[in-house]
Amino acid sequence: MARPKQTFDAEGEISGYWSILRWFLLLNVIPAILTPFVCWFGFPANIIHSGTNAQMGAYVYAPLFEAATGISRYLWVGVLTYLLNVLKFPLIGLIYHIIAKLLRGSGSLLNSFKVGTYAVAPTLVFGWIPYFGLISGLWAGYLYVIALNRLHEITLGSAIAVINFFIGIQVVWAFTFGWFGSTIPW
Repeated sequence: MARPKQTFDAEGEISGYWSILRWFLLLNVIPAILTPFVCWFGFPANIIHSGTNAQMGAYVYAPLFEAATGISRYLWVGVLTYLLNVLKFPLIGLIYHIIAKLLRGSGSLLNSFKVGTYAVAPTLVFGWIPYFGLISGLWAGYLYVIALNRLHEITLGSAIAVINFFIGIQVVWAFTFGWFGSTIPW
């Protein structure tokens, strides 16, 4: 995370989906365990306090699961954060592979999964920290640019344009469906 260009240059040595998935599953434990505690201390899982959409979605739907099952919403925040992040794994790889091929990138499907999982590390490691969620998301955006450039040999300008497009979608989504999270009182 601290030296992304060197890290992504070295990624060519990793040759398997299992090693990427194992790493992704392990990192997802961090926000799944710590996000419920942050919510318990009164910080909503929103775009300011959370690094992933899974945390925000878990925060919105946890009260509904609590009402339906009687199990604490804080437990549901953790479970849903983990499951929603993990369910993104195949989707992330495919989306970045399609984008790379549309931009005439030369990387493999494995490289697309590397782009989608390794670049998101700041949001998984630090995205649970209050007031750092937005910063970790922007950090991940920078890593996505570097990853697309290094692993798919896409021009830096094209990589920046693609990631800015996705950031734009996030901002529109936030304004459309709620910048600050759930309308259900906690």
